[in-house]
Amino acid sequence: MIRVDRIWGVTALLLGAAVLAVILLFIGRGMVLMVVLSGSMTPLMLPGDAIIVAPADPEEIDVGDVIVFQYPGQDERMVITHRIIGFDPDTGLYSTKGDANTAPDRFSISKDDIIGRPVFLIPFVGFASEMKKQIILLMVILPSLLLGILEMRKLMQGRHAAHRQLRDGPVRRGRFISIRCSRFLLLVSASLIPFLLLTTPSLSGMQTYGSLPGSGELQDGCITIEGQGLVPELYRACTPGQGGVPVYGVLQPGEIVSIPVSGTGVEYTVARSPYILPAFWFMGLAELNPYLPVLGLAVLPGAFLTLALYPLWAEKRFVKMRRKRRFVDRVLEN
Repeated sequence: MIRVDRIWGVTALLLGAAVLAVILLFIGRGMVLMVVLSGSMTPLMLPGDAIIVAPADPEEIDVGDVIVFQYPGQDERMVITHRIIGFDPDTGLYSTKGDANTAPDRFSISKDDIIGRPVFLIPFVGFASEMKKQIILLMVILPSLLLGILEMRKLMQGRHAAHRQLRDGPVRRGRFISIRCSRFLLLVSASLIPFLLLTTPSLSGMQTYGSLPGSGELQDGCITIEGQGLVPELYRACTPGQGGVPVYGVLQPGEIVSIPVSGTGVEYTVARSPYILPAFWFMGLAELNPYLPVLGLAVLPGAFLTLALYPLWAEKRFVKMRRKRRFVDRVLEN
């Protein structure tokens, strides 16, 4: 059995440390919160998403990076988030473009116009003014239902009043958690299997090219990606010869996309994942490891759901604490 008070103490300590670290990082690095207002960076950033922008050293910014900058020659309040697609070393100016736009921006920006770089995205936070019904549903109705369910659960526990009275008696009792293994395994299976089935088509459709074992062959100098499964997928392919700009998008079931590739002998992997994660998160995880988004989506939601349902597989028990009494008895015996 596992001691309850120790679990809650460690959990509270870790959550407090994590919140404090985030606040200090946010304040110490001069980060700001901004709301995406247009769809020029779709699907990476959707209108209504909130982005956390951190100051960036212009010397460390390269082609392919997404930056936040002021519109040159305009009011400072006009801020744009686009991707760098080119750099002119003679003039020191950058060319930018929205991922959803068909043409580059008609202006160039300098290093002084750059505000920072988005480091994290919170989906739908800025949608309050455009999605009032959805916000009411998420912020009012669902929390109210949750509170109602919790209150009903408390009322249903009224029949355990005798047990609580025994627990609060004069004899000190320790609270422990006893894990019901059969229920735990059943809930783990029920939570993980749907996500495993959802992510299996994307995982089986991962493609590698180059000299790696099992690598595919290019067709007419192009990567061919075909949508699999029953839901749309996100894909990302960092191809050589693209100037550092990643190629990514949303793939519908059965849709076929061809990506031209210039250069040979380069090893790379096409990352894929069901379009459940925000594209910004998908791109960041895929940059670390191409398999990280799909594997994380296959395991983490089910694990969190299992932990959220812990009352179904964990049972609280109260055990008499007799350590002091046993210690006294041993002393008297000696």
